[in-house]
Amino acid sequence: MIKNRAELEKFHGHGARIVLAALEAGLKSVEPGALVRRAVRHGKKNLVIKGIGGRTLELDDFGDIYVVGAGKATAAMADALCKIVKVSGGAINVPYGAAASEVETMHASHPVPDENGVKGAEKIVDIVRKAKKDDLVFVLISGGGSALMPLPAEGISLYDKQEATSALLASGASIHEINVVRKHLSAVKGGQLVRGAKCPVVSLALSDVVGDDLSVIASGPTFPDQSTFADAVRVVKKYGIRGAAGRHIEKGARGLLSETLKQDDPAFARVHNFIIGNNAMACKGAASYLRRKGVEVSYLGSAFGGEARDLGRRFAHLASGMPESSAIVAGGEATVRLGSKKHGKGGRNQEAALACAIVSGNKVTAAFMGTDGIDGNSDAAGAIISQQSAATAKKIGRRYLAVHDSYHALKEMNSLIFTGLTGTNVNDIAVLVTDKDIT
Repeated sequence: MIKNRAELEKFHGHGARIVLAALEAGLKSVEPGALVRRAVRHGKKNLVIKGIGGRTLELDDFGDIYVVGAGKATAAMADALCKIVKVSGGAINVPYGAAASEVETMHASHPVPDENGVKGAEKIVDIVRKAKKDDLVFVLISGGGSALMPLPAEGISLYDKQEATSALLASGASIHEINVVRKHLSAVKGGQLVRGAKCPVVSLALSDVVGDDLSVIASGPTFPDQSTFADAVRVVKKYGIRGAAGRHIEKGARGLLSETLKQDDPAFARVHNFIIGNNAMACKGAASYLRRKGVEVSYLGSAFGGEARDLGRRFAHLASGMPESSAIVAGGEATVRLGSKKHGKGGRNQEAALACAIVSGNKVTAAFMGTDGIDGNSDAAGAIISQQSAATAKKIGRRYLAVHDSYHALKEMNSLIFTGLTGTNVNDIAVLVTDKDIT
């Protein structure tokens, strides 16, 4: 999974061996196909769906079964589902470079949407709304689904959405804030995918958001939306988003446009939403591996956030009070505020790793990684730091961190982690061990 694992272990030593193995164990625990196979099975006379938390749904026989969806893990999810149920057709959108599925696959752009995404979204909507009353539609959702299934609201162009999305990404807005705006520029998000659906809809989601909020995962295409145009107005004003997108949202706030679908919409009587994988699964997979190796592990949850560089410093300070042969595992999603100055290459995990390296002690090996294999505007998934890279980090790190160019600093430190597209996406994971001699 980690393409340069041998090289990193050779340079960073024993601590890197166990940290990188723990990261790979975490990724294996959220393999999308396995999660679908665990969630969907045939009973004696029906179809049984199970999600996180023990919720179960039993469904009788149907006419045709269709599969639609969008996201970084959706191709693997679709292929697994096609081996469980007989699928009559479908359409999914996945990122460029991702593997195609057995169902019709459109490759599209992420995180900024493109025309291919729109074409694929139109096919998806067409399938959902044309399905007959006795049919069944599976909607497969994973991280990246919001950008990969764009369908601009009437009066908004794709360019308008691209401009707004790019501005919000650069501003340091949270994923929750970005999705509030996306929903109110869309004809499919905020529950609107199921508008007009005549048959039952089962949505299987791989969560990439802190808190596993179904209204936020891929901007909630099959889930009631609690946000309003008024909420979207507050976000665009906070980050200075102008142009057609800003005007559209302000028009909606004046009551001149239809809102996203709310809880009382009759469409939701036929919709069943299940989360089948999340960041906690990945973190617990990593923690279980470490415990099997005799390491004392503290799992700090899956809700870290805030500035990436602050996160890295917090990890370094936590390590200073930890005993040897111990570890911490945590997950979540930090942010990077780029500001208006020229900036370099990197991402939130790389910034966290570089900040950690600058202030960490001698017996610390730590890694920060995006589970999708993509970190910021780089080709790296994240980075690992250790005693071997500490001297270089303390010498050059602050200069690179000041201009958000963590990639080139970490490259000089032989610290970048490369995985390529992993085919899954459950936010970020961080692993830190305090004894370089752990084997």
